[in-house]
Amino acid sequence: MRRASLGMQVFISILSVALGAVLAVGLTARSALSAAFDAYLAHLPTPRGAIGGRPRMGRMLLGAAEQTFVATVDRSVIIGAVVAVLVALAVALLLARYLTMPIRRLELAAEALAEGDLEQRVEAAGPTEVALLGDAFNRMADSLQEAEELRRRLVADVSHELRNPIAAARVHAEGMAEGLLDASPERLEALVGDLLHLSALVEDLHELAVAEAGQLRYDIITMDLAALVRRETERAAAAASTAVEVTAVGVHTPAWVEGDELRLTEVLRNLLSNALRHTAAGSVEVAVSVLADERVEVRVADTGEGIPPEDIDYVFERFYRADAARATDTGGAGLGLAIARRIVEDHGGTVFAQSNPGGGAIVGFRLPGTAATEEHPAQF
Repeated sequence: MRRASLGMQVFISILSVALGAVLAVGLTARSALSAAFDAYLAHLPTPRGAIGGRPRMGRMLLGAAEQTFVATVDRSVIIGAVVAVLVALAVALLLARYLTMPIRRLELAAEALAEGDLEQRVEAAGPTEVALLGDAFNRMADSLQEAEELRRRLVADVSHELRNPIAAARVHAEGMAEGLLDASPERLEALVGDLLHLSALVEDLHELAVAEAGQLRYDIITMDLAALVRRETERAAAAASTAVEVTAVGVHTPAWVEGDELRLTEVLRNLLSNALRHTAAGSVEVAVSVLADERVEVRVADTGEGIPPEDIDYVFERFYRADAARATDTGGAGLGLAIARRIVEDHGGTVFAQSNPGGGAIVGFRLPGTAATEEHPAQF
């Protein structure tokens, strides 16, 4: 069964209310006027030969003036009803159009959006509720357009990351298979390196997909994040270039959190490797502190080339690289920080990035703090 349109329903509803009001007013006015006229007739002198001077008899004996008056009143009521009906029709039509036009535009925009036109937006017009619906539609369209742009960028970035190692491995493998290249240890080592790079990229892509699907597994324990930072900072310092000094601050005061030690280790290693990769010479400082709201903050500050202001909001996006050419030379596909963000958010925390006032960048995260337990008593 076909349903009536919203415009028709609004039109009929308004018209019904208007007609009901006109009918009620007309009947009430006619009844009141009739009662008043009967009372008037009751006070007139009783005609000779009439019995009891009743109003009905009086009406039968009305003169031309009185009959004209009654007819005029009846005609006025009818004309007023007709005019009221016409006005009600016009008002109902205009109001129905006012209410339904924004919804109709929203319907057309939704159809265009469903067909792939992600540029569609609507004007937030009409009543408050309809305007809010238009705003919600525009926000949804913005999200869809952003998601589509990210998808296209992801496909382009993945193909770019896979192209170079695959091409290099193919050249070495085909050259050695056709006898054009000797299977020297150096070439075999280069081939293994390309394959390891591909394997690491595929593994990172898989881990990112699992993380974004919310399917990472966590073994949550009460742990001292400061001790973890101290251990990973020492590890990074041992592997860093002699031109880069790696230090830790605030790691001798316990900072207790509820978390997965292996996953948080992965987060910290991503932050440290990212800082070292972009700091050819200078320093990398890792600081741990407990904030006033009892959250635990870890900040990794370096003195590298820093982050351009327009790119700060995209640091934790997958495949982000402020300097694509430099990142390609120094390694890294731009997945580490995206994975780190997901792990931190799964722990109920947040990530942040900002420019270092002294040059370089500051990247870190904050996790909800917790109290020491009997197995892990507080240290003083």
